[in-house]
Amino acid sequence: MTQSLELPVQEFCLDWTLTGDEGARVGVALSGQVSLLDNNRFYKIDGVVYVTEGDADIRAVGNPRISVRRNGVEKSGRQWGWEMCSARKSLIALNTMEGYFVRTGYWAPADRAIQLSLCAELGWSRRKSYSPHVTVRMVD
Repeated sequence: MTQSLELPVQEFCLDWTLTGDEGARVGVALSGQVSLLDNNRFYKIDGVVYVTEGDADIRAVGNPRISVRRNGVEKSGRQWGWEMCSARKSLIALNTMEGYFVRTGYWAPADRAIQLSLCAELGWSRRKSYSPHVTVRMVD
């Protein structure tokens, strides 16, 4: 049986504005916390995605499907590679209800930080655009 003591905990917040035709703008936010579990052997991301502004402009920006992706950074600077860590939700769905997600994974001794960003998929082609990322430093 493993010990589930959560140490340390770091909070994060990321704001992103999607723009559309004729000046339409919708603000989306990602916030939550990252914690290390079981003597720093596992990480847990606990977060939420929600619309912050521009309710009337959601269709004007194309009503993309929003998801969260994560990446890890090791001591040497090497990165794990970006991977989706939440379900895709349409902006209309996020406008009426927040999108909660939880992601856990292995935390190696060389790992130092987790990067998080938002992804917006538009249309049948699923053309993707990505927000800037936020880096959550867990180990110095």
